[in-house]
Amino acid sequence: MKYKKFSNSILILLLITIMSCSGNANKEEIASNIKSSSDEIKIVPVEAMIISKQYIEATIPFTGVLAPSRSVDIISEISGKVQKINKKLGQSISTKDILAVIDDEVPFNQFQQAQAQKLSADNGLKIAQLNLESDKILFENDDISKIEYENSVLAVKNAEANQLSAIANLSLLEKNYNNTKIKSPISGIISRKYIEIGTMVNIGMPIYRVIDLSSLKIEIGISQDMVNFVKIGSQVNVQISALNNKSFTGKVQYISPQADEQTGTFKAEIYVPNTKIMEIRAGMTANVNLAVSNKGKQLSVPNYALVTKNGDQYIYKINSNIAELHKIETGQSLGSHTIVNSGLAEGDSIVVVGMKNLGERTSVFVETVN
Repeated sequence: MKYKKFSNSILILLLITIMSCSGNANKEEIASNIKSSSDEIKIVPVEAMIISKQYIEATIPFTGVLAPSRSVDIISEISGKVQKINKKLGQSISTKDILAVIDDEVPFNQFQQAQAQKLSADNGLKIAQLNLESDKILFENDDISKIEYENSVLAVKNAEANQLSAIANLSLLEKNYNNTKIKSPISGIISRKYIEIGTMVNIGMPIYRVIDLSSLKIEIGISQDMVNFVKIGSQVNVQISALNNKSFTGKVQYISPQADEQTGTFKAEIYVPNTKIMEIRAGMTANVNLAVSNKGKQLSVPNYALVTKNGDQYIYKINSNIAELHKIETGQSLGSHTIVNSGLAEGDSIVVVGMKNLGERTSVFVETVN
């Protein structure tokens, strides 16, 4: 950037003439005046801007892998041989569908026996209650002894206990029988099948994996200086490279309250709804552009206007065509701007282009005001 200078040939010639006529004592002072005069007439052209409070917005890029919004490994809750397989890999299923059947002959027989025992216990209680009602009348008329009456009371209590035991046993065996019919707790798509007809399964053995692809999630790590700018519910632009960088709109649904101990970042989950034809698949790579902004309008300066000295931040503040190096206190940086906590006021003019040609206090010519 060139300096603008005023014509000073006559002034310099005049000063040289004066020096030649003056004594030695005044020559140094005159030389100093020549240098000062030369400096004072040097004006540096700069570009400036008037700062004001504004919203700061930035886009933070992330890369992540799409995962199912939900994934469940269905395990066997009963031991036995796989008798029937109704659903295969890749099929869509609902929570009502029976995916497979484990040999149910023994569990079914046990369930039927438990039903009979429950019915017998119900009848036993009814008989005991009728006997108690009859014995109560007889006891009140002194037709039976107190011991006989108390035996009737005890018989009712025993019958009630038998009924409770039968109910518990029936519930257990009914559950065992129902467990022979394998169902999924979520609707989705079968992504893994670990069994074939005739496979012997034990309690706890995985049978199927079902994934929900109605929406997919991306996990990202947000840095400590950015996490407070991100809000749950914020919309996110997601581009999937495997789909020719097609854009989708996602939403931030979770931000961890605690930083990861290894990375120091805060885990966030972004959910992306799938299309009707389910073109988004788990495992695809996604490029996430997360837009963030500060809370309310705040004073800020462009990052390129900052001058760093000894760890402190400075800017060149213009006052009456003089650019003076001015210390400021800065806050968080967001995108291309940094928030100013103190040292500047709204309406101040600062240098944004031409700082390298400036000293601590320099006369300037403002070419452009942004």
